[in-house]
Amino acid sequence: MKDYNKIFNPDGIKESDENLISGAIKCLDDFGYQFNLENLKGMDDFLHFPHYLLSGNEVIVWNTRGQLPENFFHDLKKQGWSKTVTQKRELILVSSNKVHFKVKYTREKEDGTIISEHENIWIVIHKNNKWGIFLRSY
Repeated sequence: MKDYNKIFNPDGIKESDENLISGAIKCLDDFGYQFNLENLKGMDDFLHFPHYLLSGNEVIVWNTRGQLPENFFHDLKKQGWSKTVTQKRELILVSSNKVHFKVKYTREKEDGTIISEHENIWIVIHKNNKWGIFLRSY
């Protein structure tokens, strides 16, 4: 990229912050809904590809759909998992085509007992007329 100003002032859609935030939140809600349905293909509908996961200091890149193994939910259920519940979404940054969130969620058993708690940074972007999760930092 020769025009470094575009790094710090990227072109994007022109919407109010409220519309940007509501579009990004709907994407997160829809992803979570598909997750609890155990629908791997449905979850992929709410990701942008390439999709990035920052796990510790390792960057994992999913270039295409279908990267989670078919036994993903089977393995969660071995721990007693029944559902994932979003506890909090904290808005960190809003720009013309992306919204950053700090997301807190729990993995829970059927009776509501918490198996694990997670706090991550998720970045949702608007690209190709669609909101999708672009990066998750764990």
